[in-house]
Amino acid sequence: MNRQLRDEQLNQTLSAQLERAAPDFPYPPLPDIEQRVNRQLTREAPSRWRWRYSWGWGWAAIAVGIILLGLLAVPPVRAALVDMLQLGAVRIFLIEPTPTATSVPPTSSSLPPTPIATPVSSVLDLAGETTLAEARERVDFTIRLPAYPANLGQPDRVFVQDFAGPVIILTWLDPDQPERVRLSLHMLGPNTYAQKMQPALIERTEVRGQPALWTQGPYLLQFQDGSTTTTNPGRLVDGHVLIWLENEITYRLETDLPLAEAVRIAESLR
Repeated sequence: MNRQLRDEQLNQTLSAQLERAAPDFPYPPLPDIEQRVNRQLTREAPSRWRWRYSWGWGWAAIAVGIILLGLLAVPPVRAALVDMLQLGAVRIFLIEPTPTATSVPPTSSSLPPTPIATPVSSVLDLAGETTLAEARERVDFTIRLPAYPANLGQPDRVFVQDFAGPVIILTWLDPDQPERVRLSLHMLGPNTYAQKMQPALIERTEVRGQPALWTQGPYLLQFQDGSTTTTNPGRLVDGHVLIWLENEITYRLETDLPLAEAVRIAESLR
């Protein structure tokens, strides 16, 4: 008990001495903690914002990917993405498009049947025949001609059709068989579309280093206007076709020649 009392008295004495000596004791200056913390927060804020910003875009990309995967799981959407190719103004359907169902009025039996247009079997049966000079006056793009083969010359037949945009068709006939088409060159301007139904062969190639398609018939070719409404009965194509795009003009070269020769003709346009 006496020892505890002595310890308490000693502590009190030391505390009193320290309090008296404190005003005269040299103490180092305190650092400016507030400014240092503010500077640190200022430096870290942009990086944190960038980190959160980048992660925000990352999560958005992940969400879009999940949505796309979900769409691909739906058979009609997957079929729409997989079963059609497009190069320029040419759309190639790998399967026949499903027609839109329309309601039939009850009194339709009393109406005369609507005539069904029959596809033409030859490019020579197309409408709109004209001359090369007149065709050049009717379109606002250059009608280019092949420089190969050297003996090809100017086209024997020229057609101009309009489907909310111009379509130029040039044909060269076989000198030995005038009823036979040696080759034909289609030029599709803006706002015009052509669709092919189930070609027997589709091969990817290049013309002047740009993507091109090489197809083989038989298949149905139809031209459409910009509203995607079919405006002609179509034509049956049985042979090879090279498709490519230059300066917003889509070209179709129909020929019986092999692919290498067709590409050479395409790259010779002047």
